[in-house]
Amino acid sequence: MPGIIKELNTYRGMTVRNIKVYAKDRLAVLLSMLTQIIILGLYILFLKDTYTGSVYDSLGALQDIITRADIDTLVNSWLVAGVVGTSVVTVALNTLSVMVGDKQEKIDYDYNATSVKGRTVVFSYLSGAVATTFIMSSILLTAGLVFLHLDGGISFEAGEVAKIYGLVLLGSLSSTLVLMAFVSFFRKSSTLSSFGIMVSAAIGFVIGAYIPVSEFSKNVQTAVNLVPGSQIAGAMRNVLMNPALEKINSALGGVDGGQFVDNAKELFAVNLNIFDFSAGMRFMMMYSAAAVAVFLVINIVLYRFSSKRK
Repeated sequence: MPGIIKELNTYRGMTVRNIKVYAKDRLAVLLSMLTQIIILGLYILFLKDTYTGSVYDSLGALQDIITRADIDTLVNSWLVAGVVGTSVVTVALNTLSVMVGDKQEKIDYDYNATSVKGRTVVFSYLSGAVATTFIMSSILLTAGLVFLHLDGGISFEAGEVAKIYGLVLLGSLSSTLVLMAFVSFFRKSSTLSSFGIMVSAAIGFVIGAYIPVSEFSKNVQTAVNLVPGSQIAGAMRNVLMNPALEKINSALGGVDGGQFVDNAKELFAVNLNIFDFSAGMRFMMMYSAAAVAVFLVINIVLYRFSSKRK
């Protein structure tokens, strides 16, 4: 029992230390939000009018029922899902700079020379990164929910709010574990920076934050939707876009036989296409949970090998 308590205290101390080391580097914190800033910039300058206009123009006679404001709210919901979906990836990657920095400064040698267990080291890096990612992504989500309420009058029930914050936590955990498997091979901060540039540039397209994944070919959709981050982003769209879709469907009163909502879900990739299979919310949750379990084992195994020094 004393040994377990000692290990827990060590784990807690190392986790707090990792969070403080990351938060101390304000430039790293700012850069972790760069992708979200780019998404917002593109949305304001180009994407909003493009998607709102194209969807509204396609309504035809339904324009007498569905207002431009309703379409704005729908597209805004898609934007919030994209911003939060990318943040759980980019912030997670940047928080892992602490692990790489420890290797570069040979701090991991000190860990190996002590009685600290490898699993404690791995879980402290993981917990620090997940906690920081969840906090920062939750701040973005909160701002997004307030924006949707003030701009479009969209309100979420308590269960839906809990669900979306739960998705942020799950996304923070799965993204951190997946990225740790790659970052564990890096020993210099410069290498991580190069890798981070590639991930930040690609993730917006992969999860459908810049343009909906439905715009890609079927094969490309399958490829990007196999990425765990895409599953989380898809689940977020399911929850965040649902009130806007329900509001529009209620206004239509069934005159279109539910066709608009079905088309909107397909356009904005609310469900994900994987090998011509339409993956819904339940599949996304199962896939994300499986990714967490698999990559947790992978990271523990990788640390055992990488911690061995000649």
